[in-house]
Amino acid sequence: MTATDSAEIRDTIYKYFQLAKTKEIEKIEEFLDPGFTKFGDSPPYDRRDFERALMLEQLQFASLSDYDFKIEDLKTEVMGEAAVATLVLQVTGMIVDDYSFRGTAIDNKSRVTIVLKKDKKGQWKIIHQHLSKLAG
Repeated sequence: MTATDSAEIRDTIYKYFQLAKTKEIEKIEEFLDPGFTKFGDSPPYDRRDFERALMLEQLQFASLSDYDFKIEDLKTEVMGEAAVATLVLQVTGMIVDDYSFRGTAIDNKSRVTIVLKKDKKGQWKIIHQHLSKLAG
């Protein structure tokens, strides 16, 4: 593992979660490998393929207001062209339902595993993401 790879992976992860703050939902796809899958910590709890995961991620990021996140205990392990990152993600904000003009406050803390691979251009792309909500 090189320090450069580790720094690039950390940067990729921070920039990805920052998209919900900046509302640049059109950029979500740039962070994902075409084979991306996800197990989320909110319904639906099924394994999502690329198309479904992208649609739900865009919907969730667009529906968040006053969003903030904090990443704790980020560890990366690089194995050649693949890497695994583990972290604890704290998310706060409000999910706004534009149809009912209501919002639901969120304050979630989840364990997160992110699997990445280096693409042909040398950029780290997220190939799988697994979130598990922590109690409390």
